[in-house]
Amino acid sequence: MKAIHVIISMAALAVLAPVASALIINIPGDYPTIQEGIDASSDGDTVLVARGIYIETFSIENKNILLTGAEGPDNTEIIGFLILGVGLDSTFILRGFTVTADIEHDLYRSKALIDIDEGFPVIEGNIIEENGRSYDPATSGIRLSHSNAIIRGNIIRNNFSQVAGGGIWCGYGSPIIEGNIIANNSAVSPSHGAWGGGIFMASSGIVRYNLIKDNASSSSYPDVRGGGISGGSRIYNNTIASNIASLGPTHGRGGGFFFTPISGPEEYYKNNIIVFSQFGGGVFATFPDSVEVDWDYNLVFGNGGGDYIGIEPGPHDIQEDPLFVDRFSGDYHLLPNSPCIDAGDPDFPLDPDGTRADIGAYYFDQAVGIEDPGEPSGPYQFQLHQNYPNPFNSQTIISYYLSDESTVSLHIYSITGHFVTAITNKERQNSGEHKYVWDGKDKNDRMVSTGIYFY
Repeated sequence: MKAIHVIISMAALAVLAPVASALIINIPGDYPTIQEGIDASSDGDTVLVARGIYIETFSIENKNILLTGAEGPDNTEIIGFLILGVGLDSTFILRGFTVTADIEHDLYRSKALIDIDEGFPVIEGNIIEENGRSYDPATSGIRLSHSNAIIRGNIIRNNFSQVAGGGIWCGYGSPIIEGNIIANNSAVSPSHGAWGGGIFMASSGIVRYNLIKDNASSSSYPDVRGGGISGGSRIYNNTIASNIASLGPTHGRGGGFFFTPISGPEEYYKNNIIVFSQFGGGVFATFPDSVEVDWDYNLVFGNGGGDYIGIEPGPHDIQEDPLFVDRFSGDYHLLPNSPCIDAGDPDFPLDPDGTRADIGAYYFDQAVGIEDPGEPSGPYQFQLHQNYPNPFNSQTIISYYLSDESTVSLHIYSITGHFVTAITNKERQNSGEHKYVWDGKDKNDRMVSTGIYFY
């Protein structure tokens, strides 16, 4: 039998930091609703929500807690809106939920699914989807106002906003947006401009290591900007692919990326892939002649309406196919012969494999590489189960089922796609159930930091 290598993604596990005398409040075991559990909590507590569907809108202020789904976003769904107010810092973490709108009862309700006003909470490892069925500018997947929030490791998809920021809307503050998949969001307006189908930034901030694909800004009004991203000041190592900026049936400005630099000392745009925009060009920039822009080491290619508009290629830019594994099936990792490998800014930190930074959201691991798996010998099925417990402190169990004898690799990755450790690597295994215990340590036998990981 030929070996079958199966790559499995987006199974999430969460590592907790132990907190002295902190409580774990179980929903619905201790309290029937999430809001009641939040109200009963104190700083440092964990509100642990069991698998299920929770139809409620709730608000949180001055409660720096871990609010987490016990079995990850595939099994724990909130239908409603989350309002995160003042007094939240980076010790408040929202993790492990699918958050979606109540279409039946809130069709015209003017809210983002997650609305953050001030503070800097951490939003990680969630699925945020299907908001905005009314023409109202307040809807988005996530809305940030005067906030330095950290938005990382989420899937933000299929959200709609009039005017700006279908996926994420940022006004004021300086957030960090990293390691997310931002897909199929839109900013649409029949009578005003439309900016930032994926991300709209009216402020500074960091946007890095995100896959931003298939988003759209469109309007018949002549001010359409940034199908993937509009605005921003530190944009690096993103893969921005197949986005649209359309003015009716013609091109808008920046199908992939639109920006207006002001030549501040912290502004730079590097190591991004901007490709295959259908309308509006790849990158569109507007700025006075006296302003210099730190734009370099990007790959821009294959964009409808032109690759560069209002800006010249950087001296180290690349203008050729990035060679993804299979973009049509959604795999934007790099092939071994990609021109993006070792082509990023040499002054940036090295990739986790110790080599020069690659261009794009996903680095090519030269320490592991990719082998030709050969052709499957016949029908094959597998089941990867949710780890238990999740989240965990000292150890967790990962289990899976194989229908046939197979060669198996089980790897742990960080939220930004970096290799952490191999639980097993290219091991021949019999059919049936298999279990492994992960002790939360990396390949160098060091305990990993608190956060969200994938296996």
